[in-house]
Amino acid sequence: MSKLSELDQILAREYGAYASYPTAVDPILIETYGDGPAEEIDRLLDRYAKTDSNVLDLGCGAGFTLCRLAPKVASVWGFDQDEKLLTAARLRAEKQGFSNVHFIYGNAALAGDADQLPDDFFDLVLSRRGPNVNHFIKKLKAEAFVIQELFQGYLGLLEMFGRKSPLADIGANPRWLIDEYSWLDLFPVSVKEYYNEYYFRDIEHFAAYLSQKTSLYSWPMPPLPYEESRDRAALELYARYNTTPKGIRVVNVRKVYLFRRARVQYAPVDPGVKPDL
Repeated sequence: MSKLSELDQILAREYGAYASYPTAVDPILIETYGDGPAEEIDRLLDRYAKTDSNVLDLGCGAGFTLCRLAPKVASVWGFDQDEKLLTAARLRAEKQGFSNVHFIYGNAALAGDADQLPDDFFDLVLSRRGPNVNHFIKKLKAEAFVIQELFQGYLGLLEMFGRKSPLADIGANPRWLIDEYSWLDLFPVSVKEYYNEYYFRDIEHFAAYLSQKTSLYSWPMPPLPYEESRDRAALELYARYNTTPKGIRVVNVRKVYLFRRARVQYAPVDPGVKPDL
């Protein structure tokens, strides 16, 4: 068994679908009705990643998307703060013989780490369930595009399991990312929201899925996976109300944004005016 295969097995157990690894506890059925976020991101990548493009995969994880892009573009750069995932991405790119792939270890929340990348260089940035681009705006060319997916969570699930505050959170505002990125002169092209239905075989299958590190994750809180002694009552109550002929049903919500780099005018009468906040 190769070093990459061994590492992939370890990462699949630890991260599962969060890092795009299939596992034995995945849902038995995911209903997207022919229009899901993964297909939308692939469509946008095929549209905006060109042969002369320099692409930044922000939060590249184990490198699956990065390696899909590499044969089609001038260069692709993977940036991630998880050393094990980044190692897997590097090994995957080496195995496929790509010479136009570069990797940067860093935390996207730290401006200093973003400084490892060249300025005014990238035509396209992808953040697939990854971080925001706030510290990377200087790295984008004047007419660059940003594709970003936000994982909004499972409807009602975190509340049922006590993983979410009753106070309104940042993701509750559908315009939050648009508002934040307007300060970076990123103008929205499209926003699409997807409601997918996940189905689990039975209560034990569902418990195994929720026991993964990132299944009951609520940003920016630390992961709090399922624990039998603490969470069994909540699990049984959720299953009681959400068991269907197809299995135990969970509704998953995601958003896919496309932005272009363009000056945002706050006051058209004087385009140079910015809010004083």
